[in-house]
Amino acid sequence: MSATVGAMRAQGADAARYSLPAIALHWLMAALLFWQIAIGLYMVDLPKRTPAVAYFYNLHKSFGLVALMLAVIRLWWRFRSPPPRSLGLHASALEEKAAQVSHRLLYACMLLIPLFGFLASNFGKHPVRFFGYVLPQLGWDSPLLQSFFRLSHASLAWLLCGLIAVHVFAVGRHLLNSGGLILQRMLPRLWR
Repeated sequence: MSATVGAMRAQGADAARYSLPAIALHWLMAALLFWQIAIGLYMVDLPKRTPAVAYFYNLHKSFGLVALMLAVIRLWWRFRSPPPRSLGLHASALEEKAAQVSHRLLYACMLLIPLFGFLASNFGKHPVRFFGYVLPQLGWDSPLLQSFFRLSHASLAWLLCGLIAVHVFAVGRHLLNSGGLILQRMLPRLWR
């Protein structure tokens, strides 16, 4: 057993656990993000001006607004209930800093991607429908602003995909180094 794993166990796994609301928000957001990425990739190749395009774009916009609300709640919860200390999971101060930066970028993407998507729709011809309910148009028809927000939305979505890949890679690396303790931090107690 490595010294890091021994130190984590000695300090108690519960001290290094996330709260149940943080765990629930993490996994709910993860599922929602994978769903949104899949829909986003699928819908952009559909033939324009078809019922399928309208259906998937409206579905993507609706779940995007749900994602924005969840991101705000998740950020509020993170400030209200700071995450547990890493307890030696990172091999160096540089690795710890990289984890902090990547988590901040993940949160920024979770907030900005749906916000920019919402703004792109508000500066276009098609209103946002939240699960069928038409929301008020907050902008005006501006192809320039719509293009800016759409490009920002798509660029940040690709950044998010890269950050998710880095996050999953880091979890795998920590799994090898911690003997599974990393998963205990982000799984409900009944699944350990």
